[in-house]
Formats: sequence, structure tokens, C-alpha cells
Amino acid sequence: MGKIATETTRLNLYLPKAMVDVLYQYVPARQRTRFVSEAVARELRRLKQRLALEASAVAWRDEDHPELATGADIDRWLAEGRASLDWDRPE
Repeated sequence: MGKIATETTRLNLYLPKAMVDVLYQYVPARQRTRFVSEAVARELRRLKQRLALEASAVAWRDEDHPELATGADIDRWLAEGRASLDWDRPE
């Protein structure tokens, strides 16, 4: 994973002792900051994605898509979409 930012800020926080013990056991001393930074970045991405999904959940209304009312309708729509893809085209 690449660098999160070029500028850093010191952050003091409290973690459970058992967690810190495991961190010290498995992550070498000069790699802990990067490890924690990457873990926080990963969780922040997940949080932002979850919040975006929750915010967009109201964007879909069943009455706006009567062509997808049943499981069979959805299966047909997926099959048509997949059939239209050009699998041999390089990206």
C-alpha cells in the first residue's frame, strides 16, 4: 500500500493492552506506525463506503423499475447485460 500522506501528525490514543501486546508480538518495531496507519486508512475507506451506501439506499424505488419486479426479471436483465459485454476486448 502506498503512503497515506506526506505530512504527518502525532496522535496520542489509548488501545487495549492485549491488542498492543499482539501488535508488539507480530509487527516489528519500525513498522508499527505504518501498520496502524494502513489499518486505519482501510477502515476509514470501509466506513465512507458504508455511509455512501446508506445514503444512496433511498435512491432506488421499486415503482421506478417495474421491469425488475421479480427474480426472473432480474435474472433476465443480468443475462442481457452479460451477453452484451465483449469479453475478448482488451482493457
